[in-house]
Amino acid sequence: MVQVLPMRPATVGELLDASVVLLRRCGLPLLLLGLVLAAAQQALSVALSAATPGGPLRPAWWVWLAVWLGTESTVLAVLAAPASVGAVRALLGEPAGRRTLLTAPGRRWFGVLLAAAVLGPCATVAALLCGLPWLFLYAVTGLVVPVIVADRAGASAVTRPFRLVFRGSGRVAGIRLLGYVGWLAIRLAVGYAGVLLLSSYESDLLSALPWVVVDAVAYPALACLDACVHLENRMRIEGLDLALAGSDRPRAVVEAVG
Repeated sequence: MVQVLPMRPATVGELLDASVVLLRRCGLPLLLLGLVLAAAQQALSVALSAATPGGPLRPAWWVWLAVWLGTESTVLAVLAAPASVGAVRALLGEPAGRRTLLTAPGRRWFGVLLAAAVLGPCATVAALLCGLPWLFLYAVTGLVVPVIVADRAGASAVTRPFRLVFRGSGRVAGIRLLGYVGWLAIRLAVGYAGVLLLSSYESDLLSALPWVVVDAVAYPALACLDACVHLENRMRIEGLDLALAGSDRPRAVVEAVG
């Protein structure tokens, strides 16, 4: 079995690599869920574009962008649930069946969907406030769903993600932004290239297809990065790796904050 995360604090490069390895390990379920969510986001985007015409720097375009960023946060939160299941199972050396990735969160799905429903509108509002609040919000909210699913946190799920980010001196936030920028470059390159190839068909739906395809990979990859960063951050500031090495009940160690 290919190791996803080293059992020690990792470098930034190792975390970026680990997110791709985790995506490959999770495979089809995560990609299919990403495809469905990316398609839904694009459908909303096309409808909103038709209702709010206007180019960049016009008010309607900024509304469209804010809604896009909000739905993006919702999508990433939902995908982080199966990604967190896969990351924990990979760390513990347990197999992750295709069905398990989606069913293992169990009742935690309620908390995940609630978090997604809150983070999306918050991101939209933050984006409308000149964009800078969105950068901060995106940077510090990446651990919310991994804490709910991987740590099985109860009431502490409200504050624990932010405490972990700041206890790690903001390193988690920086890595999350770095991953986003990297995948954004890939998304823009593939998306615009696809739009250019399909431009002769003059169809909004066909023009959306390249974006759906690239986002169906990018979103799961970013969710996997959140899951990997969370576990690595716990090794760095809570000694999770040492606790796992000295325990005969490793899963109980991972879920010790529940």
